[in-house]
Amino acid sequence: MTIPSPSASTPRTEQAPGTATPRLAPHELLGLASPAYGGDYNPEQWDEATLAEDLELMTEAGVNLVSLGIFSWASLEPREGRYELDWLVEIVDRLHEAGIAVDLATATASPPAWMATDHPESLPMSADGVRLGVGSRQQYCPSSTVYRERSAALAAALAERLGDHAGVVMWHIGNEYGCHTAECFCPACARAFRAWLAERYGDVERLNAAWGTDFWSQRYTDLEQVAPPAAMPTFPNPAQMLDWRRFSDHQLRSLMEAEARILRERSKRPVTTNFMGDFPATDYWRWAESLDVISDDSYPDPADPAAAHEVAWAGDLMRGLAGGRPWILMEQAPSAVQWRRRNSPKRPGQHLLWSLARVAHGADGVLQFQWRQSRQGAETFHSGMVPHAGRDSRTWEETVATGQALRRLGPVLGEPVRAEAAVVLDWESQWALSTAIGPVEVGERFEAARAWHRSLWEAGIATDIVPVGRRLDGYRLIIVPAVFIDRPELAGHLERAVTAGAQVVVAGPTGVVDTGAGAVLGGYLGALRPLLGVRVTDHAALTGPVGQSDPRGALVSRLSRAVGTPGSETWVGLEAVSEPLRRVLERMGTPAPDLRAGGWAEELRVDAGSNEAPQDAQAGQDRGTVEVVAVFDGRGGGADLAGRPAVT
Repeated sequence: MTIPSPSASTPRTEQAPGTATPRLAPHELLGLASPAYGGDYNPEQWDEATLAEDLELMTEAGVNLVSLGIFSWASLEPREGRYELDWLVEIVDRLHEAGIAVDLATATASPPAWMATDHPESLPMSADGVRLGVGSRQQYCPSSTVYRERSAALAAALAERLGDHAGVVMWHIGNEYGCHTAECFCPACARAFRAWLAERYGDVERLNAAWGTDFWSQRYTDLEQVAPPAAMPTFPNPAQMLDWRRFSDHQLRSLMEAEARILRERSKRPVTTNFMGDFPATDYWRWAESLDVISDDSYPDPADPAAAHEVAWAGDLMRGLAGGRPWILMEQAPSAVQWRRRNSPKRPGQHLLWSLARVAHGADGVLQFQWRQSRQGAETFHSGMVPHAGRDSRTWEETVATGQALRRLGPVLGEPVRAEAAVVLDWESQWALSTAIGPVEVGERFEAARAWHRSLWEAGIATDIVPVGRRLDGYRLIIVPAVFIDRPELAGHLERAVTAGAQVVVAGPTGVVDTGAGAVLGGYLGALRPLLGVRVTDHAALTGPVGQSDPRGALVSRLSRAVGTPGSETWVGLEAVSEPLRRVLERMGTPAPDLRAGGWAEELRVDAGSNEAPQDAQAGQDRGTVEVVAVFDGRGGGADLAGRPAVT
């Protein structure tokens, strides 16, 4: 049994991601009458007396689902081709007899040491050409033929032995794909990258045109000359970087998809893999299309004042990935994690609060990492539902209290979250934006989308997170933040939504490059220009913070005077302007320059690409381009756009 070679798989096309495949809610698929509750269970790490106690404690805590075997490969296949599955079957039997369902892992997340010893080429390679070693986890190259063969064989063996077991209600493929090895630069990945490019472009001349290789004498005469973008003297080609991100995502996703096919050939149980919020390396819109259940691992820092928003953001994103249907929280910490520099425990009641918030944002289940806190290994000090102190501890008391609270929520299972607003999210745009060389350095996370979502959340406005290819019917407000790649299909969806009465806010930089990372010519915004009636001619980055009280004057006025000219058709940074903007600037004590009217928004505020999207008119942030955006405060105030779009 072999997972198909990556070169045999079709690479991603330019079609924008669509909705997830229609699916039942997790509680319907798993046959649960109340939200799923439990955690990762690792019985191979404990003795028989502890395992007997586990069933008693699980019953006391109200556990009805555990994830089993996530990192059990070495115990299931101690030598290549020799399987020892009896112990796992016995554990599943015991759990089933106790009324506890199993989310059974394929155990392929971390290969055994024998694979590295017998097949050293299966180890991943860093951008500096260093082979990573054993002794940690996830030490595999996603293009390795050996890894693909052995992981496929293990998944098949498990499905053939336990695929019809009444205690197994779901399959758990891999674990946190890309978490530590999102990219590999080994010779096998170089060959797979060239094969992927050959399928994508057909020949080297099409690749040269797509990558703009006449710049800096980068032209290739043979695809064999193309290499992964490893260590280089200076800036890499942004188009090459974007395709590398697509390829790396494709390699990981093909592993998951191949295991899903193997499982479905042998078992009727639904399949999932655990996402990691808005993890930058994997385009989860694509991944979601292959899964029956969307699940997530989420670890907000209890000491972070913004942690509550992280809970809301992750929940709304997972619900969006599920096409509006419920999802499962696969992992959260019962208290502290161990991997931050300083690891704060959760405050009393915080774990229950966040668990209930997950359900409020559409979760059908709340699971933890892990059931019993490890006694040894790298996660010894990562909290567990059963801590080192055992029953006599606050963590255990809160474990039981959370289970009791969730059992009372059976009547709300599957209830839809009805959102008035939508935030559009595009992974490829974030890849292109984060690898662009200028005008400002941007991180890999969706900072703009998170900022808009947080403002809506703080105003009490239920918000969906949607891909660029999804219809936008029914929303009152649609935010398009930093969709860097020009997406014509998005323009069509926005036009229909505006016609139906929606208000649209487009926040820059949007529509700046094409799908090959080449600049959109004739003015930015691309396909959105006809809808918005404006054209963006340039960017201007701030060199430092400029506040409302800055003696140099209001930011918008100052920037426009510095870069624009009286005869220009548009002012740099001002992507939509109108008479109300003049009033805003005048209230700030600075006369407005001669602005060209954008004509739609009736009330505007000034923003400058901050990490927040404040409600009141103000100027001055610490980075970004000048933006003009509509106020939507959810309390009857703010913009009255009368169904017409606003743009920043």
